[in-house]
Amino acid sequence: MSESKGAPAPEGPRTDAGLLAEAARRAEAREPFALCTVVATRRSAPRDAGAKMLVSPDGSICGTVGGGPLEASVLFEAVQLLRGSGASGLRRFALTADGDAAEPLPATPAPGEDLGMKCGGEVSVFIDVVRPAARLVLYGAGHVGERVARVAAEAGLSAVVVDDRPDFARRDRFPRAADVRCADLAKEPLGGLVPGPEDFVVVLTRCHALDEAVLEAALRSRARYVGLIGSRRKVALILRSVARRLGRDPRADPRLHAPVGLKLGDKSPGEIAISILAEVLLVKSSGELAHNRLAAPERLAKDEGPARTSDPA
Repeated sequence: MSESKGAPAPEGPRTDAGLLAEAARRAEAREPFALCTVVATRRSAPRDAGAKMLVSPDGSICGTVGGGPLEASVLFEAVQLLRGSGASGLRRFALTADGDAAEPLPATPAPGEDLGMKCGGEVSVFIDVVRPAARLVLYGAGHVGERVARVAAEAGLSAVVVDDRPDFARRDRFPRAADVRCADLAKEPLGGLVPGPEDFVVVLTRCHALDEAVLEAALRSRARYVGLIGSRRKVALILRSVARRLGRDPRADPRLHAPVGLKLGDKSPGEIAISILAEVLLVKSSGELAHNRLAAPERLAKDEGPARTSDPA
């Protein structure tokens, strides 16, 4: 099969070992990609089961699943999933006998389905979409930051801690954090990081000036969530100052949570940390701010009607 005009030429490693090593590198670098693997074929097909291809959101590829219209169709499906919010899944394609078309089919074959008029053949490709895991980026390694990072680890969140004080930004204080950085936040407010659409940023630095600088930089990023700790008065002053430079009111940004956290009541560092993590998890999982508790007995009795005292004869 010849290469489709719309499909880019494969780049980089082509062996399975090379492709998997490249996939590991991209995952480590937090680069989204799709691993497309031929899992089954029927009749004539350009590649056998096991053929692999990596696809980037910009449409560039490594490896090949056969070239031509099939590869162009797989590439299109993978890019659509990467650019949207689609999940991994199986895709089936029917090939024409002369190899000039690849028609998508339902993932589940219909009873008695026969592709004799197409053949060609049929190729089933599993498109595995790999996106960076949710990451919690904490700017501030003080008492609250230390507790947020600790609870985040228990919740399965990968935490990165950034502070400008060497005595605070220490690995021994954050043994379960994915990364601990000491950076001059006055010069580089995001500490060399580039928050992406899967990242949750929480700002709790040592002073208002740094809070403001980091908050503004975070709002300019693609972070999914941006939280700022502080009293309502402090937050209002910072947001007013940031609004003048952004040319818009940050309060209109749905990503902003300021003051950060749910209203749990207590103001101790431990409970503040729990309130922050609770809000982060609520947003991350699109949860509902409600109790799970069962209704009171009198409510249950009213809803269910009169209780039966004996079985009917």
